[in-house]
Amino acid sequence: MSSTGRLIDTAEECFKAAIADPDGDVVLTSPYLSVNVCDQIATAAQSSAMSWTLVTRLDPSAVANGYLSVKGLRRMLDSGVDIQHVERLHAKCFIVGHRAMLGSANLTGAGLGSSSKANRELGVELDQEQAASARAMIASWPARTVGQGDLDQLLERSKELTGTERTQRDRLDAVSALQLAEQLLEDARDPERSLWLKLKYGEPSLEGWRQESRFASPKKSRPGFRPGDLVFICSKKTRDCYAVVEVVSEPVFRPADYIEETDPAFVERWPWVNYTKPRLVPAKLMELKLDELGVHGRGLQNGHVRLQFDQFTAGVRALARLATA
Repeated sequence: MSSTGRLIDTAEECFKAAIADPDGDVVLTSPYLSVNVCDQIATAAQSSAMSWTLVTRLDPSAVANGYLSVKGLRRMLDSGVDIQHVERLHAKCFIVGHRAMLGSANLTGAGLGSSSKANRELGVELDQEQAASARAMIASWPARTVGQGDLDQLLERSKELTGTERTQRDRLDAVSALQLAEQLLEDARDPERSLWLKLKYGEPSLEGWRQESRFASPKKSRPGFRPGDLVFICSKKTRDCYAVVEVVSEPVFRPADYIEETDPAFVERWPWVNYTKPRLVPAKLMELKLDELGVHGRGLQNGHVRLQFDQFTAGVRALARLATA
Protein backbone atom coordinates (compact mmCIF):
# COMPACT_ATOMS: atom_id res chain seq x y z
CA MET A 1 0.00 0.00 0.00
CA SER A 2 2.12 2.85 -1.25
CA SER A 3 0.44 4.79 -4.07
CA THR A 4 -2.59 6.63 -2.64
CA GLY A 5 -5.74 6.70 -4.71
CA ARG A 6 -4.72 3.57 -6.60
CA LEU A 7 -7.47 1.09 -7.38
CA ILE A 8 -6.74 -2.48 -6.29
CA ASP A 9 -8.51 -5.60 -7.51
CA THR A 10 -6.23 -8.09 -5.75
CA ALA A 11 -5.12 -7.03 -2.28
CA GLU A 12 -2.92 -9.96 -1.27
CA GLU A 13 0.52 -8.63 -2.18
CA CYS A 14 0.13 -5.11 -0.87
CA PHE A 15 -1.56 -6.34 2.29
CA LYS A 16 1.16 -8.87 3.08
CA ALA A 17 3.89 -6.31 2.38
CA ALA A 18 2.25 -3.73 4.63
CA ILE A 19 1.76 -5.99 7.66
CA ALA A 20 5.28 -7.39 7.30
CA ASP A 21 6.76 -3.94 7.91
CA PRO A 22 4.23 -1.63 9.60
CA ASP A 23 5.27 1.99 10.10
CA GLY A 24 2.68 2.56 12.84
CA ASP A 25 -0.18 0.97 14.72
CA VAL A 26 -2.40 -1.44 12.81
CA VAL A 27 -6.21 -1.45 12.69
CA LEU A 28 -8.04 -4.05 10.59
CA THR A 29 -11.81 -4.33 10.15
CA SER A 30 -13.44 -7.41 8.63
CA PRO A 31 -16.59 -9.39 9.54
CA TYR A 32 -15.19 -12.56 7.95
CA LEU A 33 -11.74 -14.08 8.53
CA SER A 34 -10.18 -17.32 7.34
CA VAL A 35 -7.67 -19.23 9.45
CA ASN A 36 -4.77 -18.81 7.03
CA VAL A 37 -5.10 -15.01 6.94
CA CYS A 38 -5.44 -14.96 10.74
CA ASP A 39 -2.16 -16.90 10.93
CA GLN A 40 -0.44 -14.32 8.71
CA ILE A 41 -1.67 -11.47 10.91
CA ALA A 42 -0.77 -13.28 14.13
CA THR A 43 2.77 -14.00 12.90
CA ALA A 44 3.28 -10.37 11.87
CA ALA A 45 1.85 -9.03 15.13
CA GLN A 46 3.94 -11.33 17.29
CA SER A 47 7.20 -9.93 15.92
CA SER A 48 6.06 -6.30 15.77
CA ALA A 49 6.57 -3.43 18.20
CA MET A 50 3.33 -1.79 17.04
CA SER A 51 -0.15 -2.26 18.52
CA TRP A 52 -2.53 -4.43 16.51
CA THR A 53 -6.32 -4.21 16.63
CA LEU A 54 -8.85 -6.33 14.78
CA VAL A 55 -12.46 -5.16 14.60
CA THR A 56 -14.90 -7.92 13.69
CA ARG A 57 -18.32 -9.28 14.57
CA LEU A 58 -18.77 -12.45 16.64
CA ASP A 59 -21.51 -13.92 14.48
CA PRO A 60 -22.42 -17.57 15.22
CA SER A 61 -24.02 -17.89 11.80
CA ALA A 62 -20.76 -16.83 10.11
CA VAL A 63 -18.88 -19.47 12.11
CA ALA A 64 -21.47 -22.16 11.32
CA ASN A 65 -21.23 -21.38 7.60
CA GLY A 66 -17.42 -21.32 7.55
CA TYR A 67 -16.94 -17.59 7.02
CA LEU A 68 -15.36 -16.80 10.40
CA SER A 69 -12.57 -18.91 11.94
CA VAL A 70 -12.62 -19.20 15.74
CA LYS A 71 -9.29 -21.02 15.60
CA GLY A 72 -7.82 -18.08 13.71
CA LEU A 73 -9.20 -15.58 16.21
CA ARG A 74 -7.66 -17.58 19.06
CA ARG A 75 -4.30 -17.52 17.30
CA MET A 76 -4.52 -13.74 16.98
CA LEU A 77 -5.42 -13.29 20.64
CA ASP A 78 -2.47 -15.45 21.64
CA SER A 79 -0.23 -13.23 19.52
CA GLY A 80 -1.29 -10.05 21.29
CA VAL A 81 -3.85 -8.75 18.80
CA ASP A 82 -6.60 -6.72 20.48
CA ILE A 83 -9.91 -8.04 19.09
CA GLN A 84 -12.98 -5.82 19.28
CA HIS A 85 -16.57 -6.91 18.59
CA VAL A 86 -18.79 -4.36 16.79
CA GLU A 87 -22.44 -5.09 16.07
CA ARG A 88 -23.63 -4.79 12.47
CA LEU A 89 -20.06 -4.54 11.20
CA HIS A 90 -19.75 -4.65 7.44
CA ALA A 91 -16.73 -2.42 6.75
CA LYS A 92 -13.49 -3.80 5.32
CA CYS A 93 -10.66 -1.39 6.02
CA PHE A 94 -6.95 -2.12 6.56
CA ILE A 95 -4.92 0.63 8.24
CA VAL A 96 -1.19 -0.03 8.73
CA GLY A 97 0.52 3.03 10.15
CA HIS A 98 0.04 5.84 7.64
CA ARG A 99 -1.07 3.47 4.88
CA ALA A 100 -4.63 2.33 4.40
CA MET A 101 -6.93 0.53 2.00
CA LEU A 102 -10.72 0.61 1.91
CA GLY A 103 -12.74 -1.79 -0.19
CA SER A 104 -14.93 -4.87 -0.48
CA ALA A 105 -12.43 -7.56 0.55
CA ASN A 106 -12.77 -9.54 3.78
CA LEU A 107 -9.69 -10.96 5.49
CA THR A 108 -10.06 -14.30 3.75
CA GLY A 109 -8.14 -16.01 0.98
CA ALA A 110 -11.01 -15.44 -1.43
CA GLY A 111 -11.27 -11.80 -0.39
CA LEU A 112 -7.57 -10.95 -0.63
CA GLY A 113 -7.09 -12.99 -3.80
CA SER A 114 -4.77 -15.70 -2.47
CA SER A 115 -7.14 -18.66 -2.90
CA SER A 116 -7.53 -20.59 -6.14
CA LYS A 117 -11.06 -19.22 -6.59
CA ALA A 118 -10.73 -15.58 -5.62
CA ASN A 119 -13.62 -13.16 -5.39
CA ARG A 120 -14.00 -10.18 -7.69
CA GLU A 121 -13.06 -7.41 -5.27
CA LEU A 122 -12.25 -3.73 -5.57
CA GLY A 123 -10.47 -1.40 -3.15
CA VAL A 124 -8.76 1.97 -3.10
CA GLU A 125 -5.73 3.18 -1.19
CA LEU A 126 -6.29 6.15 1.10
CA ASP A 127 -3.99 9.12 1.62
CA GLN A 128 -2.64 9.91 5.09
CA GLU A 129 -5.46 12.32 5.94
CA GLN A 130 -8.11 9.82 4.88
CA ALA A 131 -6.34 7.06 6.78
CA ALA A 132 -6.38 9.17 9.95
CA SER A 133 -10.09 9.93 9.45
CA ALA A 134 -10.87 6.24 8.93
CA ARG A 135 -8.95 5.34 12.07
CA ALA A 136 -10.93 7.92 14.07
CA MET A 137 -14.26 6.69 12.70
CA ILE A 138 -13.48 3.10 13.57
CA ALA A 139 -12.40 4.12 17.09
CA SER A 140 -15.76 5.89 17.58
CA TRP A 141 -17.86 2.76 16.97
CA PRO A 142 -19.40 1.15 20.09
CA ALA A 143 -17.27 -1.93 20.71
CA ARG A 144 -16.38 -4.48 23.36
CA THR A 145 -13.12 -6.31 23.90
CA VAL A 146 -13.08 -10.01 23.03
CA GLY A 147 -11.43 -12.65 25.20
CA GLN A 148 -10.99 -16.41 24.97
CA GLY A 149 -14.22 -16.92 26.91
CA ASP A 150 -16.13 -15.01 24.25
CA LEU A 151 -14.67 -17.28 21.59
CA ASP A 152 -15.67 -20.37 23.60
CA GLN A 153 -19.22 -19.05 23.71
CA LEU A 154 -19.17 -18.13 20.02
CA LEU A 155 -18.16 -21.66 19.07
CA GLU A 156 -20.89 -23.23 21.20
CA ARG A 157 -23.52 -20.93 19.76
CA SER A 158 -22.45 -21.79 16.23
CA LYS A 159 -22.88 -25.49 17.01
CA GLU A 160 -26.36 -24.86 18.37
CA LEU A 161 -27.49 -23.45 15.02
CA THR A 162 -27.58 -26.94 13.50
CA GLY A 163 -29.93 -28.35 16.14
CA THR A 164 -32.88 -26.00 15.95
CA GLU A 165 -36.43 -26.93 16.92
CA ARG A 166 -38.84 -26.11 14.10
CA THR A 167 -41.34 -24.48 16.46
CA GLN A 168 -40.62 -21.37 18.47
CA ARG A 169 -41.40 -22.12 22.09
CA ASP A 170 -40.16 -19.07 23.99
CA ARG A 171 -39.39 -15.43 23.52
CA LEU A 172 -36.35 -14.93 21.35
CA ASP A 173 -32.89 -13.98 22.47
CA ALA A 174 -30.03 -13.30 20.06
CA VAL A 175 -28.99 -16.96 19.81
CA SER A 176 -32.46 -18.47 19.39
CA ALA A 177 -33.35 -15.86 16.75
CA LEU A 178 -30.33 -16.96 14.71
CA GLN A 179 -31.17 -20.61 15.24
CA LEU A 180 -34.73 -20.20 14.06
CA ALA A 181 -33.66 -18.08 11.10
CA GLU A 182 -31.12 -20.68 9.95
CA GLN A 183 -33.71 -23.44 10.18
CA LEU A 184 -36.22 -21.32 8.27
CA LEU A 185 -33.73 -20.67 5.51
CA GLU A 186 -33.09 -24.40 5.23
CA ASP A 187 -36.80 -25.23 5.21
CA ALA A 188 -37.49 -22.56 2.58
CA ARG A 189 -35.37 -24.59 0.12
CA ASP A 190 -37.80 -27.50 0.37
CA PRO A 191 -39.62 -27.66 -3.00
CA GLU A 192 -42.68 -29.10 -1.27
CA ARG A 193 -43.19 -25.88 0.70
CA SER A 194 -44.70 -22.67 -0.65
CA LEU A 195 -43.69 -19.26 0.69
CA TRP A 196 -46.31 -16.61 1.36
CA LEU A 197 -47.07 -13.18 2.73
CA LYS A 198 -50.37 -12.77 4.57
CA LEU A 199 -52.00 -9.44 5.46
CA LYS A 200 -53.79 -9.13 8.79
CA TYR A 201 -56.17 -6.33 9.72
CA GLY A 202 -55.46 -4.04 12.65
CA GLU A 203 -52.31 -3.39 14.63
CA PRO A 204 -49.50 -5.98 14.72
CA SER A 205 -50.15 -8.59 17.43
CA LEU A 206 -46.95 -10.39 18.33
CA GLU A 207 -48.38 -12.28 21.30
CA GLY A 208 -51.05 -13.91 19.18
CA TRP A 209 -48.47 -15.56 16.93
CA ARG A 210 -46.24 -16.95 19.71
CA GLN A 211 -48.61 -19.84 20.12
CA GLU A 212 -50.71 -22.02 17.86
CA SER A 213 -52.97 -19.66 15.94
CA ARG A 214 -54.92 -19.28 12.68
CA PHE A 215 -55.63 -16.91 9.83
CA ALA A 216 -58.62 -16.57 7.53
CA SER A 217 -59.05 -16.16 3.78
CA PRO A 218 -61.92 -14.82 1.61
CA LYS A 219 -64.82 -16.98 0.45
CA LYS A 220 -64.39 -16.51 -3.32
CA SER A 221 -62.17 -19.61 -3.60
CA ARG A 222 -60.40 -22.21 -1.51
CA PRO A 223 -56.95 -20.75 -0.61
CA GLY A 224 -53.74 -22.44 -1.70
CA PHE A 225 -52.11 -22.71 1.73
CA ARG A 226 -50.94 -26.23 2.60
CA PRO A 227 -49.35 -27.84 5.68
CA GLY A 228 -45.66 -26.99 5.81
CA ASP A 229 -45.99 -23.69 3.95
CA LEU A 230 -44.14 -20.75 5.50
CA VAL A 231 -45.95 -17.44 5.87
CA PHE A 232 -44.79 -13.90 6.66
CA ILE A 233 -47.46 -12.09 8.69
CA CYS A 234 -47.88 -8.41 7.82
CA SER A 235 -50.13 -5.74 9.33
CA LYS A 236 -52.34 -4.17 6.67
CA LYS A 237 -52.63 -1.02 8.78
CA THR A 238 -48.95 -0.36 9.53
CA ARG A 239 -47.33 -2.45 6.71
CA ASP A 240 -45.01 -4.07 9.30
CA CYS A 241 -43.87 -7.61 8.44
CA TYR A 242 -43.40 -8.87 11.96
CA ALA A 243 -43.66 -12.67 12.27
CA VAL A 244 -43.19 -15.93 10.37
CA VAL A 245 -45.48 -18.91 10.95
CA GLU A 246 -45.87 -22.39 9.50
CA VAL A 247 -49.20 -23.68 8.23
CA VAL A 248 -50.20 -26.90 10.00
CA SER A 249 -53.61 -27.65 8.40
CA GLU A 250 -55.39 -27.76 5.10
CA PRO A 251 -57.89 -24.91 4.63
CA VAL A 252 -61.00 -25.56 6.75
CA PHE A 253 -64.34 -23.98 5.83
CA ARG A 254 -65.95 -22.26 8.82
CA PRO A 255 -64.55 -24.45 11.62
CA ALA A 256 -66.58 -24.50 14.82
CA ASP A 257 -64.05 -22.77 17.08
CA TYR A 258 -63.67 -19.96 14.54
CA ILE A 259 -67.44 -19.42 14.31
CA GLU A 260 -67.77 -19.37 18.11
CA GLU A 261 -65.03 -16.76 18.62
CA THR A 262 -65.42 -14.50 15.58
CA ASP A 263 -67.86 -11.83 14.47
CA PRO A 264 -70.45 -13.41 12.10
CA ALA A 265 -69.91 -10.71 9.47
CA PHE A 266 -66.20 -11.49 9.40
CA VAL A 267 -66.86 -15.23 9.19
CA GLU A 268 -69.17 -14.60 6.25
CA ARG A 269 -66.53 -12.60 4.41
CA TRP A 270 -63.49 -14.71 5.42
CA PRO A 271 -64.75 -18.30 5.93
CA TRP A 272 -61.61 -20.30 5.06
CA VAL A 273 -59.24 -20.93 7.97
CA ASN A 274 -55.70 -22.32 8.20
CA TYR A 275 -54.11 -23.15 11.54
CA THR A 276 -50.48 -22.23 12.25
CA LYS A 277 -47.56 -22.63 14.62
CA PRO A 278 -44.84 -20.01 15.33
CA ARG A 279 -41.51 -20.14 13.52
CA LEU A 280 -39.92 -16.70 14.05
CA VAL A 281 -41.67 -14.15 16.27
CA PRO A 282 -39.41 -11.44 17.76
CA ALA A 283 -39.80 -10.15 21.30
CA LYS A 284 -40.80 -6.71 20.01
CA LEU A 285 -42.02 -5.16 16.79
CA MET A 286 -39.29 -4.84 14.18
CA GLU A 287 -39.01 -2.11 11.54
CA LEU A 288 -39.39 -4.39 8.51
CA LYS A 289 -41.86 -2.88 6.05
CA LEU A 290 -43.86 -4.54 3.29
CA ASP A 291 -42.00 -2.82 0.45
CA GLU A 292 -38.66 -4.16 1.77
CA LEU A 293 -39.88 -7.61 0.68
CA GLY A 294 -40.69 -6.23 -2.78
CA VAL A 295 -44.44 -6.67 -2.31
CA HIS A 296 -46.92 -4.01 -3.45
CA GLY A 297 -50.60 -3.53 -2.70
CA ARG A 298 -51.93 -4.51 -6.12
CA GLY A 299 -50.75 -8.09 -5.57
CA LEU A 300 -52.68 -8.46 -2.32
CA GLN A 301 -56.34 -8.24 -3.37
CA ASN A 302 -57.04 -11.56 -1.63
CA GLY A 303 -55.03 -10.64 1.46
CA HIS A 304 -52.12 -12.92 0.58
CA VAL A 305 -49.51 -13.42 -2.10
CA ARG A 306 -46.82 -15.99 -2.87
CA LEU A 307 -43.24 -14.90 -2.22
CA GLN A 308 -40.24 -15.81 -4.31
CA PHE A 309 -37.43 -17.61 -2.52
CA ASP A 310 -35.18 -14.54 -2.48
CA GLN A 311 -37.96 -12.32 -1.11
CA PHE A 312 -38.68 -14.73 1.73
CA THR A 313 -35.07 -15.38 2.69
CA ALA A 314 -34.16 -11.69 2.58
CA GLY A 315 -37.08 -11.00 4.90
CA VAL A 316 -36.06 -13.75 7.32
CA ARG A 317 -32.48 -12.47 7.40
CA ALA A 318 -33.70 -8.92 8.04
CA LEU A 319 -36.10 -9.99 10.79
CA ALA A 320 -33.42 -12.08 12.55
CA ARG A 321 -30.87 -9.29 12.21
CA LEU A 322 -33.24 -6.74 13.70
CA ALA A 323 -34.15 -9.16 16.50
CA THR A 324 -30.49 -9.61 17.48
CA ALA A 325 -29.36 -5.98 17.13
